[in-house]
Amino acid sequence: MVNDKKEVKVVGMHCPNCVKAIELSLTDLDGVDDAKASLEEGNVIIDYDASKVSDEDIQDAVEEAGFSTE
Repeated sequence: MVNDKKEVKVVGMHCPNCVKAIELSLTDLDGVDDAKASLEEGNVIIDYDASKVSDEDIQDAVEEAGFSTE
């Protein structure tokens, strides 16, 4: 597995439940090893395999959780 890291700015997080929703949505993607969202920073750091997960997949997962990306 190829490990890539990506930081994505997330718009709309305002509570710990938001953080959990984003992390769960992303870690459900095949190829995502870990996702750590930060309420304070307004972002999520994703460890993933770029050969399995595209930028569009990541954006779609964040949007499915009810948030948008910058």
